[in-house]
Amino acid sequence: MEQNVEKHEYETPSLTVHGSIESITQGGAGTTALDVGFPAHTPIGDLTFS
Repeated sequence: MEQNVEKHEYETPSLTVHGSIESITQGGAGTTALDVGFPAHTPIGDLTFS
């Protein structure tokens, strides 16, 4: 059984810089609601998401 497999040329991965990790992760700053504050099996409705 012969298969017709089309091969594509390898494309080297690239990295796109969207800013510093410090500025990107500042969205959660200023809150006291951390993961550790919620006990295991906390109902989804009681969790806080922003």
